[in-house]
Amino acid sequence: MNQQGPSAYDFRQTEKFSSDQNRFLQKIFSDFAEGTVRKLAPLLKSRYNMELISIKTRSYHSYLNSLPDPTPVLVFNINDQVAGFLDVDFELAFSLFERLLGGRGGPPPENQRPYFTDLETTILKIPFLKILASYGEAWQGVQQVEPKFQSLEFNPNAVYICSPSELMVVTSFQVNLAQAQGLLSLCLPFHHLREMIPKTSFDTWQHTSGVNIVSDGAVVFPETIHNAKVPVSLSLGRAELLFQELLTIEVGDTIRLDAEITQPLRVKVNDKTKFFGQPGIKDGRMATRITKVLEEGDEEYDE
Repeated sequence: MNQQGPSAYDFRQTEKFSSDQNRFLQKIFSDFAEGTVRKLAPLLKSRYNMELISIKTRSYHSYLNSLPDPTPVLVFNINDQVAGFLDVDFELAFSLFERLLGGRGGPPPENQRPYFTDLETTILKIPFLKILASYGEAWQGVQQVEPKFQSLEFNPNAVYICSPSELMVVTSFQVNLAQAQGLLSLCLPFHHLREMIPKTSFDTWQHTSGVNIVSDGAVVFPETIHNAKVPVSLSLGRAELLFQELLTIEVGDTIRLDAEITQPLRVKVNDKTKFFGQPGIKDGRMATRITKVLEEGDEEYDE
């Protein structure tokens, strides 16, 4: 006869998403990956691929204990009650850091110290914050999500955002960057994500959200796409400085650009050069007059 009495059973272990809910999460996290690529590839000036590979549920304690020390962990708040974190393989984080400083973006050497200094951590936050912004943008059209940075830790055991038994959704992505590759994962509370998912079916939500998917997988956008805002920027020129020089810049200093004043200015759409123009003033505000529309075949055309 068993003298130990009944054992506790965690009913949350049986909780799972429905087929519709899984399809919705697949779309949100795929949009998150695409948004991250759009933000980081121009920043790193390198090939950056990010592919969704799995969405799994695990207890907070078991997943956190599976992370090696050190592991860069970006902790963020969704609201006052909900927090999550983003973890990245150390080798991948090193590659991100090296690309930011103009390096080749390879894995760390064998003698590399297993930590980042305070200055290096500040630099590493730049791409991490862009990744965090991409997550918020992936929820546009569903609910307003504005994740707020809380801290960047390197010891997973120092991260406390919920009870050890809390059921979490761990979404993992395979990232290939320059000469390195590794995993990037998002860890968010199961109940939070379940509440975020619309109550309607996935097909109904797709239809009412204004995006239709036809049988061959192509995406058809409605006419309202004409009202979408497209970022347009003007490039006056570029300059390369040593990091030491950058730290000593003060008000009144002059930075010499690589373009002459007589050269046409590059007008960029989504960070791609699409037009040439000349600077001027219109209605009391700085403006640009388009002098050439770049097309395929032009040497300066960015596809």
